[in-house]
Amino acid sequence: MTTTKSEFYCPYSENCYDCCLETEMPLSEKDITRISGLGFKIDEFLEEQDGFMVLRNIENKCFFLKNGLCSIYENRPEGCTYYPLIYDLEMDEFVIDDLCPHVQDFDPNIYQPLHEPIRYFIYMLLSEKEIRRRKTEEEEKKRIEDEN
Repeated sequence: MTTTKSEFYCPYSENCYDCCLETEMPLSEKDITRISGLGFKIDEFLEEQDGFMVLRNIENKCFFLKNGLCSIYENRPEGCTYYPLIYDLEMDEFVIDDLCPHVQDFDPNIYQPLHEPIRYFIYMLLSEKEIRRRKTEEEEKKRIEDEN
């Protein structure tokens, strides 16, 4: 399959949506802006987990999973375009997520061209998390100063 953007091609995606169940897919600010631009309210599809913005689950399914298909497929989050290829920060390597039922069917090395975009995406998410943390600290500090 040839695509105009870098993404992981999953030959099982028409019959499998396990990756959309109980998802913890992180969202970048760019993802949030793009998806909200489709007319979705941010609080409908987004929640915070451990400082990261992630897709909301409704009844243990991704908010956008409808009838076994992604209802925003062409505009899905960047992390979804790479999944199940992930970057393991602790091991400092690219792996196929062991939560994928087809983990044994993929060789992460075949997807070498995706390694740098994924690494960039991960570090962008970490940077955005740090910016939110600092902003929260500054707001709390200002609130305390205003009370005194």
